[in-house]
Amino acid sequence: MIGLIVLIVAIVLVLAITPFVLDEKGYVLISFNNTTIEGTIVSFCIMAVISATILFLTYKLVRYLLSIYHNTKHGFFARSEERKQAAIEQALWSAINDDYELVEQTLSGNSVPSKFEDIRLALLAKAALANNEADKALERLFEISPEQQLNVAKLWIASGDSSAIESQMRANADSKKATPLELKLYAEILVQQQHFSALEDFLPRLLRKKVLNDTQWTQLFNAYFNAHSDKITEKYKQLPKKLQAHANTAYLMQMAKVSQLSAIESDLIKMVKHDEQHALLANILSNATSAEAVKLQSSIQERLKKDGANNALLLSLACLANAQGDYELAAKVFDKALNIENKKQFAQQAALSYKNTAQADKALVLYQ
Repeated sequence: MIGLIVLIVAIVLVLAITPFVLDEKGYVLISFNNTTIEGTIVSFCIMAVISATILFLTYKLVRYLLSIYHNTKHGFFARSEERKQAAIEQALWSAINDDYELVEQTLSGNSVPSKFEDIRLALLAKAALANNEADKALERLFEISPEQQLNVAKLWIASGDSSAIESQMRANADSKKATPLELKLYAEILVQQQHFSALEDFLPRLLRKKVLNDTQWTQLFNAYFNAHSDKITEKYKQLPKKLQAHANTAYLMQMAKVSQLSAIESDLIKMVKHDEQHALLANILSNATSAEAVKLQSSIQERLKKDGANNALLLSLACLANAQGDYELAAKVFDKALNIENKKQFAQQAALSYKNTAQADKALVLYQ
């Protein structure tokens, strides 16, 4: 634009100077349809310079106004994007610190960049679950885009209703390229939905892929045996030997829980002989209800004569005494064995013994 104006000014200057060089007054006549403009070259040049100046100033003014508009618009949207970015960052830090009240407060009143909208919904769902609002969490989860649903599978499971993603998870788990996480989540969904026939078919693959640790195997089989409380032994024996090894702890726990301690007494006696299994024995017996296991009690007491400070065996004896109705013995042993580390795990068993020996004050202390 500036180049064009300079060209016009140059032409005008040439026209203005030419009459003086030629010593001629010069004359300009412009005719267009019924319109005629005429005058001397000097007057034409003056008008041309004035017009070029006005045109140049107009051009500069328009550019200035456009730049103001552009900068204002850019600044407004930039600040808006900064606020959105700050909101999602604040929510993420709050979630990391388990402050779900602040997560809810931050994301409910602010929008986020469009690419983070599914993350916003997932964080709100997680906050709702932390506040025991399962229905609200499900509403958020259903709003998440289909292609991101599998990324929030754990939230679906935590909501108590993973049926919405079961078919997707099954397709992923059936794939040869299924990740350990996908296999693990699918197993959790099958347990939650109580699709145990499908789980039984799926167990060998979990074993081959080695996706579960010992604790996760125990959790899985605890749920499995708990759902088959009337035929725990039958279900256990139907498992392949390699799977039985992973199911053994859960099997013993569930058998103790359903008052079948006599059926596993010999297995528990073997555990008494191994120091590294004493903590597990106490854990198993903490689930025991009514039972008759005289041999097991005798075995534990004999071992305690040699190792009276064995806290795991003391807890085992106390829980077993409770199961056999010997609350006096249980209360005495709990007085000796309970400490800060194990108080939470064995509080219920200890309270049972104290309640049945008229020591309500001790039972109340356990829950303070």
